[in-house]
Amino acid sequence: MAGPDFTAPADPVCYRHDDRPTGIRCQRCQKPICGECMNPASVGFQCPRCVGAGRQSQRAPRSLFGAQLRSGRGIVTKVLMGILVATFLLDMPTGGMVSDWLAMASLYVELGEFWRLLTYGLINVGSGSFFSILGLAMNLLVLWFVGRTLESELGPVRFAALYLLAGMGGATLLFLLAPVNYAFAGSSAALVGLLAANAIFKRRTGEDIRGDITLLILLLALNLLVAFTTFGWLGMIGGIVVGAISGATIAYAPRDRRGTWQAVGLGGVAAGCVVAVAAKLVLFA
Repeated sequence: MAGPDFTAPADPVCYRHDDRPTGIRCQRCQKPICGECMNPASVGFQCPRCVGAGRQSQRAPRSLFGAQLRSGRGIVTKVLMGILVATFLLDMPTGGMVSDWLAMASLYVELGEFWRLLTYGLINVGSGSFFSILGLAMNLLVLWFVGRTLESELGPVRFAALYLLAGMGGATLLFLLAPVNYAFAGSSAALVGLLAANAIFKRRTGEDIRGDITLLILLLALNLLVAFTTFGWLGMIGGIVVGAISGATIAYAPRDRRGTWQAVGLGGVAAGCVVAVAAKLVLFA
C-alpha cells in the first residue's frame, strides 16, 4: 500500500502569463496575477482586466450644467475669436464685402437669405476706424475672459449653441422692429447674451452677479451711444433676452436626463425665433 503524498502543491500561475508562478490574486476576480499584472488598489491588487472594467463603469464627473470636468482648452472660444478677427481683417481690403454677405439685413432675409440670422453674431464692423478697432478689441477681451470660463462649465456644444442663439435673438428682434434698409453686425449682441446667461448661471450657484450686471450695463451703454440712431441697440436687447432665456434653460434643466431637457429647451428657443421671423414674413407678405 502506497504511503501518504507529502509533496507541496504547485503555486498557481498568472492567468495572463502561464510561465510565471505567483501567490497573489486579483481582489476583484480572484484570478492569480504576476508582478507585471499587479495594479495597486485600495485593498490589495487588481488585474488589468478588472482595472479597465472599473474605469468603464465609472461615470466621468460633470459640472452642475452637464459639462465633463476636465481641463478644457476653450477651443470654441478661440474659434469664435478667430472668426471675428478674420472677418474684420477681410472687410478692410474688400470694402466690407464679408459683412455685406454675413450681416443682418432684413431686406435680404425677406428675400430668403436666412443664414444672416446666425452669421449676424459672427462679425464686427470692419471699417478700420478707431471705434471699430476699439469695439473689436473689447469684444475679444470679453470673449477671452468670459467665454473660456463658460465653455469649461457648459462644454463646447452647449457654449456654441448659447453664443449662436444669443446672436440669433438679436437678429430676430432687428428683423421684427428695425427698418429694412439697415445692415447690422452683431458680435456685441451675442456677447451681452453670454453675459446675461452667465449672470443666470451664477445666480443658480449662489455667486455674486453684480460684476456681470455692471459689465452688461456698461457694454449696453457704450453700444447705445454708438448705435442708437442706427437701431443697433435692438440687437443688444434681443441678445440679452434670448441669452438669459437660454441660460435659464441650461441652468434649471432637471437633473434627470439633463442633456435631453437642455437640448429640447434650446431647440425651443431657436424655434421661437424662427416662428417670429416666419410670422412677420407671412403677415407682411
